[in-house]
Amino acid sequence: MMTIAITRKQWNINWLCYLFLIFITGCFVGWVYEEVFYWITEGLLRNRGILYGPWLPIYGIGALGIYSMKPLKKKPILLVFLCAGVTGVVEYIIGFAGIHLFGMRLWDYRGLRWNLDGIICFRSVVSFAVMGLVFHYLLEPAAEHMVGKMSPKIVLGICLTLFFIFSVDCILSAMFRTPITY
Repeated sequence: MMTIAITRKQWNINWLCYLFLIFITGCFVGWVYEEVFYWITEGLLRNRGILYGPWLPIYGIGALGIYSMKPLKKKPILLVFLCAGVTGVVEYIIGFAGIHLFGMRLWDYRGLRWNLDGIICFRSVVSFAVMGLVFHYLLEPAAEHMVGKMSPKIVLGICLTLFFIFSVDCILSAMFRTPITY
């Protein structure tokens, strides 16, 4: 009986670590995407978002939302629309909260075609849908394979280290950082 409880506990820890790695990877990939996109379109690099580190939590939340659709992987048409819908809803809720609860507009799509309150737009939703497909068919299978080959203790160590760094960044950013707003 004791072995089953330890096994289930270890499975839960591994599962939470895997979800956190998806979150933090989504945060980082989103940060890289934004930096490259705005470097190409505006010609300058600047750390966007609310944190000092190279991560944007909204993309981590979106990555978790996309990951939750893994059972639909065999239905790519439905998956692409759900990736667009889920990430669009996440972006709208976070953008709306930023504006109405914190008085910060962290992005502004008002000048783009087919936008909703300048918070979401067609271009961003399509980008997220494409990224969702790349996630499901390329990135997540490779990550699952790589993490599966690692010792659970190493995975836990990586997760705890990243969690500590991310938490410190959140605290310092809340205390000292003034994010770019529009």
